[in-house]
Amino acid sequence: MANSLTAASPTFWSANAGIKFYKIIIFRAITDFSEESLLKNGGRIADRPYRSDVVAENYTKGTALTAQDLTYTSDTLTLDKQYSMLMYVDKIDKLQNKYNTVRLWSEEAGKRIGVRMDGDVLYEVFSVGSANVFDAADLAGTSGEGIALTVINIQAIFGGIAQVLADNDVPDDESYFVVSPLFYNKLWQFIGGKESMLGDRTGETGNVGQYGGMKIFKSRNITTKARWTPADDPSNTATIAIQGITFTFVTTIGTTAGNILISGTVAGTIDNLVALINAAGVTSDVGVSNVSLSTANQRTVQNWVAYDGTTYFEIRVKGSTDLTLTSSETADTWDAKYESQCLMAGRKLAVSAAIQTDPMVDVEMASTVSAGKLGTNVMPLLVAGVKTFNLGTTELVRCEIRTDS
Repeated sequence: MANSLTAASPTFWSANAGIKFYKIIIFRAITDFSEESLLKNGGRIADRPYRSDVVAENYTKGTALTAQDLTYTSDTLTLDKQYSMLMYVDKIDKLQNKYNTVRLWSEEAGKRIGVRMDGDVLYEVFSVGSANVFDAADLAGTSGEGIALTVINIQAIFGGIAQVLADNDVPDDESYFVVSPLFYNKLWQFIGGKESMLGDRTGETGNVGQYGGMKIFKSRNITTKARWTPADDPSNTATIAIQGITFTFVTTIGTTAGNILISGTVAGTIDNLVALINAAGVTSDVGVSNVSLSTANQRTVQNWVAYDGTTYFEIRVKGSTDLTLTSSETADTWDAKYESQCLMAGRKLAVSAAIQTDPMVDVEMASTVSAGKLGTNVMPLLVAGVKTFNLGTTELVRCEIRTDS
């Protein structure tokens, strides 16, 4: 006997589509929006010029002083970030789908764009250059290397960052520290799971309390960086891969996506790799030094920044706490001591931003009949700018923590 009764069992659709979770957006809690009103309804640039310093000097009665030079220097915030995405929904799908497809994906699009903006703000920690970098050298290690984070040294990190901020006259009650889940885990172990040691939460998104005199925000949207150091010019067809995207070094450029021309010198080959990534994966010289990535991979690398160290290549991936990295040649290494989460500490409002359009509100919808399709194109839009003005660069600290801690 072999019953076959499955066809009589109906399928019932849930009243709700599957839930998605997104990275927590914290930038509104730490960012200055005072210039936004200038640009909200027009314009592209806000200029906040900074002044030269004057020095208090001795004065002798009856003796003329030499006038000190007074100088203003232009310092501008530009609305240079424009983020959008195109989504198409056919009329038949709108009629037959159980769920409001346009609404669901429009809401997701707004959140995805907000997460990207958040990553841009947290990337501003690189605006300090090398001036306020807290790394292994500050804990008796080597400059340029990330800190091997432990439960034992976490208090020294808080103390060191607090000193850097104090040395730059940042008021104690205005300081914050954006940490990764990895860092928060070590902090949680250090305090023995006693949540009371973190004090009261403020209600600001991402705030998990206060420690070491600083408000603590937890984020997965920080920037993580890594360094690739080739021993010599890569051999033909050698590869490196970053987050699953492969770059192939070749002596003849060809047409394969991600090909990088071997120039004959390490510095020249790195130049060709950096140029492709910083052009959002689209080659500027077809068939010469590199080949454009696939459309899907272009969308990914738009959130990367490549740094040319001449003898080494550094990749910075916004919105990432860990990187997947490979190299086909064992002598050309991704060294773990240079793969670091770049955490941001500083004075609240040291980073400025202005948002001209809100992607949750500014959503354009249009019929596609003129293109021969019965449906709707949907495009949200963010127009924004992020800037750390002159003084703000002294009020931020970049804390570099090894990802393998």
